Amino acid sequence: MRTAIEAASVMNPHPNPRVGAVVLDRNGRVVGRGVHEGPGLPHAEANALDDAGTSADGGTLVVTLEPCNHHGRTPPCTQAILDAGIQKVVVGVADPDADAAGGVARLRDAGMAVEMGVLADEVVAIDPGYFHHRRTGRPRVTLKTAITLDGQAAARDRTSQWITSPAARDDVHRLRSNSDAVMVGAGTVLKDNPDLSVRLPGYEGPQPIPVVIAGTRPFPNNLRVVERNAVIFSPAVRDLDTEVVVIESGDHVDLQEALFELGSRGIVDLLVEGGPILADSLLEARLIDRCIFYLGAKLAAGSGEPPFHGAFRTITDAIDVHVEDVRTVGPDVRIEFTLAPAEVA
Repeated sequence: MRTAIEAASVMNPHPNPRVGAVVLDRNGRVVGRGVHEGPGLPHAEANALDDAGTSADGGTLVVTLEPCNHHGRTPPCTQAILDAGIQKVVVGVADPDADAAGGVARLRDAGMAVEMGVLADEVVAIDPGYFHHRRTGRPRVTLKTAITLDGQAAARDRTSQWITSPAARDDVHRLRSNSDAVMVGAGTVLKDNPDLSVRLPGYEGPQPIPVVIAGTRPFPNNLRVVERNAVIFSPAVRDLDTEVVVIESGDHVDLQEALFELGSRGIVDLLVEGGPILADSLLEARLIDRCIFYLGAKLAAGSGEPPFHGAFRTITDAIDVHVEDVRTVGPDVRIEFTLAPAEVA
């Protein structure tokens, strides 16, 4: 199973899941391997069975995700498994997608031995956005920010390049490479004019879709995200050379509706890179699923711009977090954490 997990972990087939499969022959030898590479392409099981050929007959199929039992862009994997003469299937985790589920029941009904739940947590860990997306209908939202050791995201004149080191900035590009889209607020776009692309040496994978949450300020056409065909969410119609999605909530964009719209487009993992107003709005609406903070090896020694726009009025307003990972990246510190569930009054 770990072989299948490792093979799947480096793929980027979204909105489809990361899936790996391994075929063992009757004597337990690995005779086939496969991964799913993207929508419309053969599934991992089919690739592994094809790789194994006739050696699959009487063998075992190990697959990270429950085999599909429906005919979408590709035939059902359950039928391919039965046709190959597989005697046993080992599955990491059930598929949360209602359209694709049912494969285990189909195989068991056909008399096949099926073992479920093998390394299930490790399977979910290589593609948490997929499971979140299928459960909620919206992408998993990761908020990334860079701050000084004393908590400043920018100086008072709004300069922030660069708080962190090149090593930390390269790590952000790796985050982008694992994201389907990168979201920023209009203020960040107007101040920094980013293109929100992955710029790593040798990188040839898919580029994340730029997404901008725009308010009421003028938004020119000659911005790099417009050139990259960004999706602009706006409370009003705008004349831009890229797609504008109007989601009105007074003079602001309804962020929850924007996330559901992205989810309906197959955006599974969303990286949010600022600025403080957008970060605060997402936090207040409890729409942030994960945070990654880079603490640059710098001391501001004064008040500039914090990572969140809101006021910290009293200590009881502080939000508890679960710290999941702390590591150094070059001279900086990278902290990954999730927010504690909001208390219900």
